[in-house]
Amino acid sequence: MHCGLLHIDQDIVNTIIKHCSPQFFSLGLPGATMLIMDFIIAAGRVASSAFLNAPRVEAQVLLGSLVCFPNLYCELPALHPSTPDIAVSQFTDVKELIIKTVLSSARDEPSGPARCVALCSLGIWICEELVHESHHPQIKEALNVICVSLKFTNKTVAHVACNMLHMLVHYAPRLQTYQPDSPLKIIQILIATITHLLPSTEASSYEMDKRLVVSLLLCLLDWIMALPLKTLLQSVHSTGAENEKTEKSVLNCIYKVLHGCVYGAQSFSHPKYFPISLSDLASVDYDPFMHLESLREPEPLHSPDSERSSKLQPVTEVKTQMQQGLISIAARTVITHLVNHLGHYPMSGGPAMLTSQVCENHDNHYSESTELSPELFDSPNIQFFVLNNTTLVSCIQIRSEESVPGGGLAAGLVSANSNVRIIVRDLSGKYSWDSAILYGPPIVSGLPEPTSFILSMSYQEKPEEPPTSNECLEDITVKDGLSLQLRRFRETVPTWSTIREEEDVLDELLQYLGTTSPECLQRTGISLNVPAPQPVCISEKQENDVINAILKQYTEEKEFVEKHFNDLNMKASEQDEPTPQKPQSAFYYCRLLLSILGMNSWDKRRSFHLLKKNEKLLRELRNLDSRQCRETHKIAVFYVAEGQEDKYSILTNIGGSQAYEDFVAGLGWEVNLTNHCGFMGGLQKNKSTGLTTPYFATSTVEVIFHVSTRMPSESDDSLTKKVS
Repeated sequence: MHCGLLHIDQDIVNTIIKHCSPQFFSLGLPGATMLIMDFIIAAGRVASSAFLNAPRVEAQVLLGSLVCFPNLYCELPALHPSTPDIAVSQFTDVKELIIKTVLSSARDEPSGPARCVALCSLGIWICEELVHESHHPQIKEALNVICVSLKFTNKTVAHVACNMLHMLVHYAPRLQTYQPDSPLKIIQILIATITHLLPSTEASSYEMDKRLVVSLLLCLLDWIMALPLKTLLQSVHSTGAENEKTEKSVLNCIYKVLHGCVYGAQSFSHPKYFPISLSDLASVDYDPFMHLESLREPEPLHSPDSERSSKLQPVTEVKTQMQQGLISIAARTVITHLVNHLGHYPMSGGPAMLTSQVCENHDNHYSESTELSPELFDSPNIQFFVLNNTTLVSCIQIRSEESVPGGGLAAGLVSANSNVRIIVRDLSGKYSWDSAILYGPPIVSGLPEPTSFILSMSYQEKPEEPPTSNECLEDITVKDGLSLQLRRFRETVPTWSTIREEEDVLDELLQYLGTTSPECLQRTGISLNVPAPQPVCISEKQENDVINAILKQYTEEKEFVEKHFNDLNMKASEQDEPTPQKPQSAFYYCRLLLSILGMNSWDKRRSFHLLKKNEKLLRELRNLDSRQCRETHKIAVFYVAEGQEDKYSILTNIGGSQAYEDFVAGLGWEVNLTNHCGFMGGLQKNKSTGLTTPYFATSTVEVIFHVSTRMPSESDDSLTKKVS
């Protein structure tokens, strides 16, 4: 092997590289690691050759299998690649040799599949270095190559680069430790790349072009969710139209590029809706226009003569309306996810609960079924609506909570005897809200009875009240000979409670105003309650006639009231407080809430429609609730003890080694299957498939592991469940 890998005949080298298994160095063959330097040099020769039929993919796979070795073995004893003699040396530059070859292949490899493998090796190497916190200086260059490959002309290569960037999301905290600005920079690169690709992608008739932009959008979503909101609100400088410098937040640019994906790239022509361009991001660490060599083989995606076109799922032109709107649907999904979960995941329900588990039959006293059933449509308290042709809305009127600590939904305030439950189903999942109409603060018990006010008659005498301590009387004689009893200065405004029966209220108020605000006096030194002097044009006789007429009218009115006081039409009937009325309709409060929200208005009627209750609707509801709003995976984990070769002995293992248990513990966190509310992947809550299992989740993906050693092994049925 040593001599063959160093042979000057390239065909011999190619044959060895082609037929060596990708697991060559992990098989534990005696002396295999002594050939590491030979394989690195040989793989480099294959990668640098101009012969397209050389085993280029196999060479990249072998290099990729070695990227983790240097950190595991700091110094590798290996055969020296410069001599065919068996001379063992200690090598410390293995990592540099590997990454140099892989970086070069990721930029210049002419074979498309080999370029994809090189990008995968590059992504794995970055993860390896971040985990070991080596702070390797070439991490920046490796990131640059992956980010620039996102807009490569071959969409398969670009898709692999996107997948590698997506994988790095889980290492965002480590990447931020290595270079604090890197995660935010990656988000900006994704925004600028989508902005760059969108116009040509919309004009393209190939589905793979559109799927690349969809993958970039989903990658962008995971990177956004991995960073705190405070980081996303940082400013980014961009060059708009006419080279004007503008400053906006990264989150603002995110929503602008999503807006363009929903409504079309033509919106980018308006400076108001343009996010950022690739040239705005050029820096010492990132060259957006790094040169990447073109592939020297037929494009596998856009050429009908390529080998890929003969596969079961050939690359065809986009024809259906659904395929045409693929990018728009993905962008709407991302927007909805960000609005619902950015800065709020995981919530109090835990990472397994992203959406509501509540259904229309819960708390519904008209329905006794434990799941959605046709009897639900006979309930008068529920209606189904569709909003904007994108959202299914269920409105249910349910009984209010009573005797709940803290007052329940109404928080102790005065409320109605029914609540309204709104269940919303849209692109991002299902959500449930309970609402109660609140009238005011709670009624306090022990208050005195309301005071009754009756007509106070002039002939009813009131007991005399002594003058208060802050007032006294005196006689003042004015110029016209009239003697008036005036009240001295009051400290407060005269009120009904301080005025005696023989006192005139208006007189008291006028005196108070004139005393406290002398600027209001019409005649200097004369109080406002002193009558004005007799007009010159009126004689004393005319004045007396007017006074007598007024007194006569007053006397007649008083006698009339005394005579007819007990007549029915002279009394006001007592008014009783209306008693609360219970709405006759079982859907009243739902209709009231929808009306308050404006759903019944004329301008909303075009986008808000009532659905018919039928079997088809029930089937669709069940279908929607059975779908996961996140990407889901179930992965089986088996333990094979030393010497075990048959299926039965492997499946009946009830435990494993410490290394195995440590490996399982690193897969995710333990969840109790009996009350787990997330993705089950076929595992049961009845303990027939075990009590606990590892589970991992983000806001966009769920993974549950079927660990064979955690599952029962007592019966043949139990063993069958392990492999099913």
